[in-house]
Amino acid sequence: MNISDEMEKQLPRGCKIIEFPLAVDDRGALSFAEGARHIPFQIERVFWIYDVPEGKTRGGHSHCETAEVVIPLNGSFTITVDDGRHSAEVRMESSGKGILIPQGVWCHLHDFAPGTICLVFASHPYDASGYINDYSEYLNEQLSVVRYDLSRQTEWDSFVRISKNGTFLLERGYMDYHAARFTDCSLMFYKKGNLIAMLPANWKEEEGTVQSHGGLTYGGLIVSPSMVAINVLEVFSCAIDWMKRELGAHRWLYKPIPYIYSSIPAEEDLYALFRSGAVLKERGISSVIDCSNRLPMRQSRKSGCVKAAKSGLRIEQGNMTSHLEAFWNILAGILNEKHGKNPVHTVSELQLLHSRFPENIKLFVALKEESVEAGALIYDTGKVVHTQYLASSEYGKRNGALDLLLRNLIDDVYSDRTYFDFGVSTEDGGAFLNEGLIFQKEGFGARSIVYDTYEMLF
Repeated sequence: MNISDEMEKQLPRGCKIIEFPLAVDDRGALSFAEGARHIPFQIERVFWIYDVPEGKTRGGHSHCETAEVVIPLNGSFTITVDDGRHSAEVRMESSGKGILIPQGVWCHLHDFAPGTICLVFASHPYDASGYINDYSEYLNEQLSVVRYDLSRQTEWDSFVRISKNGTFLLERGYMDYHAARFTDCSLMFYKKGNLIAMLPANWKEEEGTVQSHGGLTYGGLIVSPSMVAINVLEVFSCAIDWMKRELGAHRWLYKPIPYIYSSIPAEEDLYALFRSGAVLKERGISSVIDCSNRLPMRQSRKSGCVKAAKSGLRIEQGNMTSHLEAFWNILAGILNEKHGKNPVHTVSELQLLHSRFPENIKLFVALKEESVEAGALIYDTGKVVHTQYLASSEYGKRNGALDLLLRNLIDDVYSDRTYFDFGVSTEDGGAFLNEGLIFQKEGFGARSIVYDTYEMLF
């Protein structure tokens, strides 16, 4: 097939047609390449192929490290490029055009016209050990992607637990409590038969949009501890390719997992977002205490604690029946008055999630006698304690109930955690900051991190 814009879109990952500058006058034509302006790597080797007998082929391999640009200086030939998932055939017949073949892409040159001369620029010197010459071996080395289904639940959950940035929110027992509201299109990525990364995601067909994830606070790429930057770039490329080909998607909304939740550094995806042309769509600001380097509480918060203690309020771990219902009613009343809506989770949903994750999801309450006057619904990931919901009755507000409750959680119950995350204080995708709310959280010594949403169009 001759080169066209539509054909170029079908090329395997990283392959690209390069059109070189052309000068034509009555003396003839001249094309040229000037270093990085036209060749996307430092040239370490140049070779040319010619006098290819009729019916013979060249290539039939991939390079582990070397990228190449292949140009038909004279004549023509067909090149087949294959990344293990998709392949394309391109007829190369213009000496003003070349094709970029990235490392790790299988290439095969065939159907040479008589007199053809093929010029190749390479990014590395020749090294026989850097070739894969067996196609079966090549396929085994390639990244593959599988759409999640229920048969893979155990494998999914096990990977979340050993990953460097997964939390219980990304296990299927949590993700799937509201499965009926979303069309799941979560992806699992394998290399050499081993699971190396997963993407929690849902599909909004009417918008042509993949969200990762529309029903979660965060839902970025979950990766194994061995994953490094180049692997994540490859996974992103594979994910985008799958979304376009299998779903017809043209948009990806991505919520990275905030760094505080990672057991070791895991922000390779932020670099991959940059490389993929992502733009920041939303930014929420959340208040977090670094428990190993705490700032002092403001006097106003301390005074609230004193007032609460004098009023006879006491702190307990609440039950998930009557205490939860009382707390939810306080919370719903506040949200209805301010925003005209209920909490995201119903009482029955919170009870279901607690039954699935009893050590991770807990309710703590401030009681006056047996009446719930304030509460905090806690999500505990082991490293980070997150206040999913906070609410106080009018009596609780007047008497510092939340001050006493939160100090108890920070100083006593969860004093051995790394971070205490109060959650975001923004609305409308970050356009509105609730200054009173964030001031209250900062009064406990919390300072800011961000919860982002990025948009990629393709």
